[in-house]
Amino acid sequence: MNLKQLRISSHLSQTELAKKIGVTQQQYSRYEVRINKITLEMYLKIINTCGYTIKLEKK
Repeated sequence: MNLKQLRISSHLSQTELAKKIGVTQQQYSRYEVRINKITLEMYLKIINTCGYTIKLEKK
């Protein structure tokens, strides 16, 4: 699932999600279209804000 799908599935606009994670709407938009690189910390913040978690499993 990409960032846009995460956001839409959480019924959030770019502006709403950006405000919740502490960035501008423009900055968040650049994350979605991959203009700006995103840190792991910010990616996890977005995932958690959208109500998802990441589960790591050993192969």
